[in-house]
Amino acid sequence: MSRKRIQREAIMDLENILAVTVSGVRTGEDEAIRSLLKDCGLHTNDLTADSLRHFIVARKGEEVVGVVGLALFQPHALLRSLAVGPGHRGKGIGAQLAESVERYARMMGVTSIYLLTTTAEHFFSRCEYRKTSRADAPAPLQTTAEFSALCPAGAVCMRKQIV
Repeated sequence: MSRKRIQREAIMDLENILAVTVSGVRTGEDEAIRSLLKDCGLHTNDLTADSLRHFIVARKGEEVVGVVGLALFQPHALLRSLAVGPGHRGKGIGAQLAESVERYARMMGVTSIYLLTTTAEHFFSRCEYRKTSRADAPAPLQTTAEFSALCPAGAVCMRKQIV
């Protein structure tokens, strides 16, 4: 067997065995996060360095493969931008991110998480989020860019009590 073929097969095997790790945003990952969100059709124009402090990143090796964020309005939060790269979907990364962001929210004193979605209602239903009226969301959430401008009126509003 040639040396190049052995190296290529080793790289392919490494891809299959690398675990997905989840943690906060690392220095220098801002652009990779924005790029992933854009690739998934999500908006990024309101992301700031301060808002990224409340984001969680899933990585396979050094590659950013998923992301989720919160906007905090204690005791509530707005879940925003849960995204998993197309090549990494169907592997439980989205569920892992949802669980991680809920743990983080509890740690931050949040009792309920709201979200708006146009494409992932079924996914969030499996994560025990329930449909609610957009008008029933707490007033501070309704003043966010997501509620007031970025998410269309037809987006489904969902809520999960986490305490």
